[in-house]
Amino acid sequence: MASRRVRGGRASLGRVQAYLGRCGTGEAVANRDRFGGVTLQGVSGLRVARVLARAGELTGVDLDPAAYLTRGKARPPVVAGQLGLDLDLPAFDWVEAQAELGLPVVRTSGPRLRVGQLDELKAELDREYPVPVSVTLALDGGWLGSKHSGVLAEQLRAADRDVSLVLGAPFDPVDSSYKVLGLRRLLRWSARTGRSLELLRTGPIGIPAIATGASLAAIGLSSSTRHLGGPVARRADGVRPKRSPQVFVPRLLHWQRGIDLKAGLTDCGCAACARAGSGLQRFDVAYDTTVPADIRAAAREHDSLALAEVLHTVRAATDPEDELAKLRQDARDLAAEVDLAVPKWLGAWD
Repeated sequence: MASRRVRGGRASLGRVQAYLGRCGTGEAVANRDRFGGVTLQGVSGLRVARVLARAGELTGVDLDPAAYLTRGKARPPVVAGQLGLDLDLPAFDWVEAQAELGLPVVRTSGPRLRVGQLDELKAELDREYPVPVSVTLALDGGWLGSKHSGVLAEQLRAADRDVSLVLGAPFDPVDSSYKVLGLRRLLRWSARTGRSLELLRTGPIGIPAIATGASLAAIGLSSSTRHLGGPVARRADGVRPKRSPQVFVPRLLHWQRGIDLKAGLTDCGCAACARAGSGLQRFDVAYDTTVPADIRAAAREHDSLALAEVLHTVRAATDPEDELAKLRQDARDLAAEVDLAVPKWLGAWD
């Protein structure tokens, strides 16, 4: 979606594009063309980006190094030009790799920062690089709570740098009205200063965020790429819940499990659902273990098409911000009508 901002104030909406985990070049190009841009993840994303660069198809593609996914002692990734041996090799330089490709934004490879790791936060914001960068901050959602959001905002003001924000939690990193307020506080900083604030690996909260300060919302098309996850406690009774594909429901502005969709929510006019002929009812399936790959792929295709249609509607509106507010209210009204809980961000944004 439309334009960038100028320093000293926001001129227009930020952009929304797809965030992809492991994918092939075909899926990357399809989403780039659909949204006008696509964010690829980590080493696999770098490989895809290099293939696209050789084909002259890199326009609109950017990269999240996703180094925060590494558990334990960080190890440099094995990519083209390095041996997969335990040798004294120089650490892989993500900034250099992105700069060499000429990507539109070069992001740092910051680690995950737990709540209260203030010294580590300052170190990430103070680090110098040979080219202009957006500093990746992978933060636990608790940073947005009432106790820490003011500290975080003050550090961003002091550093005065572009930031790419990744939020982490076992389920929802913005799971309270206080955290919604904390995020909006950061968005106001961005809108006021003109510094870029990107939301990477985010969910549908990125849609209203582009109207209030976010320069980019890269929304994940799979559950693992809509936030940075964490350990989830097992049920006390030992019962393992059924697995069902999560699908984007445009009228609700968020994802639902296929087996949880209620009457009136399964209609969808996206090209994939029209071709299948059964709307979202085709995802009303459950599995004891992992959802099959072909079902996950079908869900991602629907999600991509349906999300893009929502964004195109917003972009075509005479007043995009007013259209976004209307969509949020319609989603809340529909959820109340079918007795469905809405995500905290949707209930607390206005």
